[in-house]
Amino acid sequence: MKNQIVPLVKELIAIPSVSGEIDKAVEIIKLVEKYMDGYTVTPFVSNHFPSLLYSNKSSDTRNFKFILNAHLDVVPGTADQFTPREKDGKLYGRGAFDTKAGAAVMMTLFKELASKIDYPLALQITTDEEVGGEDGTKYQIDQGVHGDFVIATECGSNFHIIHEAKARLVVKLIAHGKASHSAYPWLGDNAIWKLQQAIYNILQLYPTPTEATYRTTVNVTHIHTLNKEQKDTAYNRTPAYCEAILDIRYVPTDKEIIVNKLQSALIEGVSMDILHNSMPHRTDENNEYVQKLHKIVTDIIHEKLPLVKQHATSDVRHYSGISVDGIEFGPIGGNQHTDDEYVDIKSLDTYYDILKSFLLA
Repeated sequence: MKNQIVPLVKELIAIPSVSGEIDKAVEIIKLVEKYMDGYTVTPFVSNHFPSLLYSNKSSDTRNFKFILNAHLDVVPGTADQFTPREKDGKLYGRGAFDTKAGAAVMMTLFKELASKIDYPLALQITTDEEVGGEDGTKYQIDQGVHGDFVIATECGSNFHIIHEAKARLVVKLIAHGKASHSAYPWLGDNAIWKLQQAIYNILQLYPTPTEATYRTTVNVTHIHTLNKEQKDTAYNRTPAYCEAILDIRYVPTDKEIIVNKLQSALIEGVSMDILHNSMPHRTDENNEYVQKLHKIVTDIIHEKLPLVKQHATSDVRHYSGISVDGIEFGPIGGNQHTDDEYVDIKSLDTYYDILKSFLLA
């Protein structure tokens, strides 16, 4: 059945299933349903986002030993990125690595093993991971889906087992000042300068690293000013209002202190709203399933890769919220969220073999 994987990945890539484009989400879900025809499935819809739960048991089953998790939504890309192409053993296209290739492997493997194993196994397909996973994985969990162990086919793994990942905190900083003619700054109170000081204070607490390091980071991703009542495009007015969005990735040990530390860095006239705060993900590296999978990976690729911690989030964190262990584990690839995203074609067969050995073991 492994010969079905690459053609399936190409079909998935060809659908521009950008997060929030509901018509394309529906289209790609229909493709999955066609490929998985004949297998027990429960469809879900939350806030128009569709997702699927396949089971090798009855449709009433909500508790599983293992859950295979994959998302089919992608970040925006140019039109040509949705035309899959092969070159030098790599398959290029938006979503190839994040995570349509991994999804294709899981779908194909589920079809092979569903009737061969006696424990409850689930395949979870979602369309909203890139925007938080609240209406896919999280919604299914809220409907009673539970497991002993979850494997999410996330990008960035490259056969490393990711057993811990940072949480994501998104906050809006709001600065209030006083408007004036910009030629008379002493008559006003510039909201931009207030916001700048607050951001400076925060970055003193969490300085931007110059190389990869596993600690809490703060990134300013949006900043703009406007008159509170209406948009103000005048260049000669001291702004009375300014706001910024901070995308913060924090390590699990900062969970209980991060919000208070941010608040302590603010100055008078600057407030903070929390827009999003996800759970960090952590599974003990000595977990029996982590160790079993690690041994299988080592035996198959003939290399003992270290367990790793990840900077980005995944839907595994939603399972952490209900004390279900899980990992991120996917094939080899690169350039996710950028141009020339690709997956290594040969690695897909290896990925298939690893997951198959694990599920059968």
